[in-house]
Amino acid sequence: MDELYRVGEKFAQDGAGLSGFDPSMLGAADQAAFAKAMGDDPALAELLGGGGDIEQYLQSYEQMLAQGIQTGPQLNVVDAEGGITVRPEPGFVIKTRDVTSGMKIFINVVSNGNIERPHMKSLEELQGEEGCRVPMSVGTPVEDFDKKSEPCVTYDIVANPEIVEESQKQPSFRENLVSLCLAAVSQKYKIELDPRYKLPKMKYKGASVQLQRIRKSRQSDIEEVPSSNTAAPMPGESAARRAQSGTGANGESGDGVEQPEFCIFYSKAGAGSIDGFGQKWPLPPDTPQDAAELDNLSGWDLPCYRVNAFQEKIRGTMMNKSQREQKEAEHQEAGAALPGVNETREVLAGRTCTVQVRMPKLDMQIPSLKQFGVEVSDECLRVSFPLLPRAARPAYAPLTLWWPQQFCSAQATAHWENQTDTLSVCLPTEVPDDEAEFDQGLLNAVF
Repeated sequence: MDELYRVGEKFAQDGAGLSGFDPSMLGAADQAAFAKAMGDDPALAELLGGGGDIEQYLQSYEQMLAQGIQTGPQLNVVDAEGGITVRPEPGFVIKTRDVTSGMKIFINVVSNGNIERPHMKSLEELQGEEGCRVPMSVGTPVEDFDKKSEPCVTYDIVANPEIVEESQKQPSFRENLVSLCLAAVSQKYKIELDPRYKLPKMKYKGASVQLQRIRKSRQSDIEEVPSSNTAAPMPGESAARRAQSGTGANGESGDGVEQPEFCIFYSKAGAGSIDGFGQKWPLPPDTPQDAAELDNLSGWDLPCYRVNAFQEKIRGTMMNKSQREQKEAEHQEAGAALPGVNETREVLAGRTCTVQVRMPKLDMQIPSLKQFGVEVSDECLRVSFPLLPRAARPAYAPLTLWWPQQFCSAQATAHWENQTDTLSVCLPTEVPDDEAEFDQGLLNAVF
């Protein structure tokens, strides 16, 4: 085609027209192109016939080429196959590794409104029970380089904007979303990703957000039932309908009594007191060194909580509970710490654990300290609520919080704030030097 362009330009400049042009001088492919161009491009036929303006034709030819280069899928338009091409909004980045190859993997969690919101769906594999479906679109792998110029692979996962926004607000919610993303990439591309991960301080890994073609579907809008019990929970919340006995969804007991709202954080020595409920927590630190720069660290951002059995639940396992406990015991006997344990110990070193429990539903006619009990041990915190006289049920369901490691309960303190109806319990995350001379077993002994 370039040869045809040069021949046409030459004959137009010489004014020879078609009378001086022999198409046989072209190759077979260009002869066919010449014949097609003569039929499809009247301006070219006029130019080769001795008329027309060569400069005007060249400009129109360049414009045609530019339009051809820019031709591509239209954004946000549903095509005939029910797909739609979108450019998602950046959210946050997950960094992990391919267990087999050791390759660094970056997962960009991005959002677009054309992805459905979470909704309830009947699961055949669970014999008709309902589960929460979280629609996500997993993009193709893209080769890239990290900041050390080492090769890596990036994946884009598109979710509904509500999912990404909620993950920025609740660290526990973000942990579950990260687990979903790791499982989604592993399942689609048949790779094994390390469940240990980091969240770099970036919104997107790559020069620009990649276009994604997603399937336009609205299963969540097929049927809407106006009932407060049918709303689809976000990931991390219980989606099953619990029995009347035991603890139900949202921390409720069988009789509908809810657990009190609580928060937990770890403060450096000398850090001022804060309201954990109103604190805007940053993204989890990538390393213990990054955590050391924070005066207060959210209790959900410890390294040990980033390693869980989520993938095992997704893929299935042949081990029962006793077999898993035996495997963990063998792992500890071998002298190797479980994933995240050493990092958690380093992060908590020298810090104080603070648990704040908010209880606004206590009876104002009865002293607050008579309506609940507090037990603190090296392993956990328990807040109980006795049944008061002439009361049909306790104010709240019992609350038990297990520490990520053994704390020093011998130096625990508790404080009740009447204005906010908040209980605060503080204790060191490790045994202070002046307590090390005592036998830990004696500190916990009951005489």
